Amino acid sequence: MNKTSFSLIAGALAGALVCAATFAVVSIARPGWLRSLVAPQPPPAIVVKPLPTEPGQPDVFSTATPIPNLPEPTPLPTDAAAACGGPQNLTIALLGVDDREGNYSKPTRTDAISLVNVRFTDQTAALMSIPRDLYVAQPNLEHAGITQDRINTAWLHGEVYGVEGGGPAELKNTVELNFGIRVHRYVLVNFGAFIQFVDALGGIDMEVPEAIYDPRFPREDGSGTFILEVPAGVNHFDGLAALRYARTRHQDDDYHRVRRQQLLLLAIRDRLLSPDVIPQIPALIGALGGLVRTDLSAEELAALACLGPQIDRASIQTVPVTANNVIPWTTPTGAQVSIPNRDTLGPLVRTFLGQ
Repeated sequence: MNKTSFSLIAGALAGALVCAATFAVVSIARPGWLRSLVAPQPPPAIVVKPLPTEPGQPDVFSTATPIPNLPEPTPLPTDAAAACGGPQNLTIALLGVDDREGNYSKPTRTDAISLVNVRFTDQTAALMSIPRDLYVAQPNLEHAGITQDRINTAWLHGEVYGVEGGGPAELKNTVELNFGIRVHRYVLVNFGAFIQFVDALGGIDMEVPEAIYDPRFPREDGSGTFILEVPAGVNHFDGLAALRYARTRHQDDDYHRVRRQQLLLLAIRDRLLSPDVIPQIPALIGALGGLVRTDLSAEELAALACLGPQIDRASIQTVPVTANNVIPWTTPTGAQVSIPNRDTLGPLVRTFLGQ
């Protein structure tokens, strides 16, 4: 499986009527509706420090067998003060993979990782993107000789090495261990799903703050590169153009790309809430159902769909992890990664959780 990153796809398809990231994808993923949710416990402060050695990097793609029959997630109890029969808040991992076949049974790296925190009690939300090369501790893998690795390998390791709950559980546990954020649910999407979703919306309009000139953008068929140019100002993107804008990075870096992706999420959210699209949501669900993988229940999707229109765009915070929040590091084998800067990440996490 191609490892190219694109920190948006998860976010964009999961971007929906809830906070630039949840209603659309989740609704499309699982047509149906409503079970109650739990007020999560306040997360602990970030305490995990990078370990001193690097684990091996086995080639597991050809031999991996995904975990079958994942257990149903525990329902989260509702909160009397929350809107739409929801909990105090719900945190969802929006995960993207570079794949056009839609074969979610193949173990893979999640090269796009964003978290969305939906707060039912005060009708607000926050979106936080995590760099794929962040080098962190990973639990439950001692039997495989792995104690730490890039965060985008957590899902892969969970699937390959028999972690209880598979990739979803390992990804959730890794995020909680290193960030103190309890992830309740996940949404996994790929390139093809994202393109079809944006095209089904009739495309999106968004304000591009800075012109893009990428002289080495990879062609979709793998036949080389071409020059990608996007002018500053209002642009109309179809699915492929939106995907390209989400992926481009050669003119700057991954951290600028994260910001572009979050702006794109907000544009998708605005399109979903437009008067001409809302009546078409049932048809979109019917046409695009099955394009994503998620553990959100029908009842949770209903609560999110109910809450989405109640969240004003000004009430959606974007919390990117930038170069100021990480420390560049070279592993013993020479890999260029980054490790969390706990001092600066702590305030970001508290902002994301609305604390």
